[in-house]
Amino acid sequence: MVGFKKPSFSISYKVETEIASLNSHKSLRKVPAKADNKLLMATWNLANFGLQQRQAGHLELISHIISCFDIVALQEIADDVRDLEKLLQILGSSYDCVYSDIGGNDERGAFIYDARKVGCKGMIAELVIKTNRERQIDVIVGSEKESRTFIDYNRNPYMVNFDVKGFDFTLVNVHLYWSSEFLRAAEVTALGKWAKKRSELPDFQPPSKDIILLGDFNMPSFADDDPIYKPIRKYGFKAPLHETNNAEGSNLAGDKYYDQIFFLPKHTDDSFSGKIGVFDFDNALFKSFWSKNADDKEGRQRFHQYIRYYISDHRPLWAQFDL
Repeated sequence: MVGFKKPSFSISYKVETEIASLNSHKSLRKVPAKADNKLLMATWNLANFGLQQRQAGHLELISHIISCFDIVALQEIADDVRDLEKLLQILGSSYDCVYSDIGGNDERGAFIYDARKVGCKGMIAELVIKTNRERQIDVIVGSEKESRTFIDYNRNPYMVNFDVKGFDFTLVNVHLYWSSEFLRAAEVTALGKWAKKRSELPDFQPPSKDIILLGDFNMPSFADDDPIYKPIRKYGFKAPLHETNNAEGSNLAGDKYYDQIFFLPKHTDDSFSGKIGVFDFDNALFKSFWSKNADDKEGRQRFHQYIRYYISDHRPLWAQFDL
């Protein structure tokens, strides 16, 4: 991983004030509170986490955002997991974490979850396409189509089977390749093909039929011909963020849909509560600095430089499920 440039300035703030602002903004954005009869999951790319030099206060703010959810899939976790361990210390002994080995870009995926409510059940694995037949895919980008043998993911999707009050589901933590749209389309095509096939297996063969793909798909839009969105739809997956007409993107500008939660309606629609959204934490934090700089282009750039270095350049995407 290559981190963002460290800001040459600092922002004065009080953690308690910023947490209060986050809580107020969470209500404004209608992010549901955690409840015994609901499961609130999220996905969040934490931008070179463990590589950039986040300070104690920033880790407290990140931990507070994570604590708003029952389970969070995290991307861009560095080989150095000391900051991840600090998050768990702040969250307290009721939270647990599992994570993958490092893959492409020297990063790993992780899940942080409230172990009082969420339990790991059975399979924890990195996704590997096993047979030659499964590797045969058609990749379409614009007018270009290529039938090819899929070799491997740049960053293997990381899947864990969880259980919450009898709701047995498999989360597949995804971070698709960025630099090549064609390779990214190949990855998502292979992923969709694998997930659909596995969901059709008998109940005694893992993973769960409730396969939920979530993470950073590097998918800029919901256009029907988008080379990332089109193949995932081909294999029957639903993008509830799109179908609920939520217009908020998960990047700081709010105009890109990189981060996604997909599931197969046949198996998971009955559990989905219909509530999903993006939590734009950046519009809640460091308001004093923002108010002094909002009218100045350079000031706005400095604010966003600070946010993406010390917090993230992605916003969490959340979805609620009935139990």
